[in-house]
Amino acid sequence: MRATRPNDDEEVDVQRVYVHGTAVSSSWADGSASLTDLIFRCVRRALDDARMPVGDLEAVVLAAHDLVDGRSLTNMITAPAAAAFLKDETRLGDDGAAAFVLGDARIRSGSVRTCLVAAWGRASEGPADDIARALFDPFTTRPLGMTEIGVSGLRASRALIEHPEYAEHRAAAATRRGEVEGAAGRIPAAAWPLRDTELPIWGDVVSAVVLSSEPGPVEVLGAGMSTEPFELGDRDLTGLPALRSAGEQALREARRSIDEVDVLEIDALTMFDEALALEAVGATGSGRGMEALALDPRLDPAGARSVGYCAPAMGLTRIARAVQRVREGDGALALASGSSVVAAQTQAAVVLGRAEGHDTTHGRSCR
Repeated sequence: MRATRPNDDEEVDVQRVYVHGTAVSSSWADGSASLTDLIFRCVRRALDDARMPVGDLEAVVLAAHDLVDGRSLTNMITAPAAAAFLKDETRLGDDGAAAFVLGDARIRSGSVRTCLVAAWGRASEGPADDIARALFDPFTTRPLGMTEIGVSGLRASRALIEHPEYAEHRAAAATRRGEVEGAAGRIPAAAWPLRDTELPIWGDVVSAVVLSSEPGPVEVLGAGMSTEPFELGDRDLTGLPALRSAGEQALREARRSIDEVDVLEIDALTMFDEALALEAVGATGSGRGMEALALDPRLDPAGARSVGYCAPAMGLTRIARAVQRVREGDGALALASGSSVVAAQTQAAVVLGRAEGHDTTHGRSCR
């Protein structure tokens, strides 16, 4: 593959990267399966989808968080279930989309030919709000009892002031997301002005993606990452500049424009977060994010609510879903993103395209 450096017109040789298999599993407090059981089953399905024996894997990149898992150095316990035993393994305490970007970089560098990326979170094992509070600054923010949902409430409140037109499409966007029934306790307590239908549904989520330098059904065309200041007061909560930058990087590397994208899989905790995220990546104009949620056919209507929500698995879940939609013919070009705590401080975005002349119909294991 020939690519142009971001800062000049010099073309360089770059190893191409393809997605060969995906899998996503979602459940809630399944007493018959441990966390390692859930991870093993999902990774097994991804490898089966890729038609790749575990012995062919050369590297594994994991996204897992000690606080969410309730296990110190969680990968010491969970990595073997994710096919990392006696393999080159890296673990990020970050979103699965960031792990995907790292796995993509491993192959592009030529250091490995194949790489499995896996991410998981089991919300049923711990109190989500208490975990969220522990991630905020212990002196300036934690005493306020702030949570991720609380920050989303602040973001929604500001968005309704800056974009009065959000109110016009709010109900239609919520209706399109659909009513998803969940077990008691799965829907978090709302933070004003958010409504129950605009919130995520906590879940036990595992995602896995198999990457290779060998041609496959979907190609990774571009990737980008960016971050914002840690302190909430130093952040632009509605502008999401980190996501804007990550999306621009990914599209520039792919040599594509946002207008060419057929499939959008944008990670966001709440409906308002997703509306603002659509504006940040340029998928719609300023103030029109909520209208896009109600009408834009490029979007997955139910979003994360359809599979449950638990960091840090969601970015990789959106990538896996984007791959599935490309393989099923929803479009030829997809943009997917993932955000990381605290309050979407870091962002990763990837552009995925249907590989020419390759059968895209086998597998479809993202379900």
